[in-house]
Amino acid sequence: MKTDKQLFQIFAAMPEWLFELTGLSSPGACALRSFTFKSLQRDADGVIVPQDARQPLTVVEFQFQKDDAIYTRIVMEMAAVQEAHAQRPVQGVILFGQPGLDPRTPPWTQVVQGVVLQDVLADLRQRNPLHPLANVFEPLLEPSDDTLETVAAGHYRALKQCNLDEHRRELLLDVFLNWLEQRFQNKSKKEMETMLLLSELPDIRNTQTGRDLIAIGKREGEVVGEKRGEKRGEKRGEKRGETRGIDLGLENAIVLCAKERFRSVPKELEERLPKLPRRSKEQLLRLITRAESVSELENWLKKHPLK
Repeated sequence: MKTDKQLFQIFAAMPEWLFELTGLSSPGACALRSFTFKSLQRDADGVIVPQDARQPLTVVEFQFQKDDAIYTRIVMEMAAVQEAHAQRPVQGVILFGQPGLDPRTPPWTQVVQGVVLQDVLADLRQRNPLHPLANVFEPLLEPSDDTLETVAAGHYRALKQCNLDEHRRELLLDVFLNWLEQRFQNKSKKEMETMLLLSELPDIRNTQTGRDLIAIGKREGEVVGEKRGEKRGEKRGEKRGETRGIDLGLENAIVLCAKERFRSVPKELEERLPKLPRRSKEQLLRLITRAESVSELENWLKKHPLK
């Protein structure tokens, strides 16, 4: 997968996150910049430059493939960066995508800090599961396609709701979607939208399916009204049909989302769904977007009475 551009975008938007992940002391206000080493004929993945000139520069490398020379290379980059910045203090950090990529090359492990991104993000997720970094990296680091397909909507929703300004939030969403599309290159645009539908469920009355079901309900109501042979009955029947159409739309959305999320729908859910009040159906629909297992739906059903 392509990662360099996206990683630069993430840490350029929030360079302090790198210090949060690695445990390095924060230098305060800083910026992640690109840097070209003319003498080495290559670019660094990034150099963090603090506003405070007394703070060290930080040379950053992101490593997602095996490279036994990575420590030697970053040490050479650190020397070049220091020379270009009037011998300003410099430090280096390598973020390895997963365990097994760090060659631990002596003596440079005493000079450069190596961090396994998968490990530090797992720790971050335990401490703060709503942290944007705990969500944006999921398409890159989750090894199972099946698991990713199941949890993607929840992580996408968490990013949409994260406490960042609009520019940074949209940037993280773009990175998340880019990595997700790279993971599922065989999926169509519609399939990708379906995968993430759980994070953005609209009012059923604003969907085509919902409108179609409401229309069916209206027609059923008109038939009921006509049978009663009263103008008042027709109006009452039409209103009743519209109400039933909305309920049918909610039921259809719940079943669809449950199948997309859990591959199946509990029998009890299908049997009880038509009998639930609309408010409960709306609550159940929201629950499906964040439930981790079918058992959460079953427990919810036990706690909610029928009409």
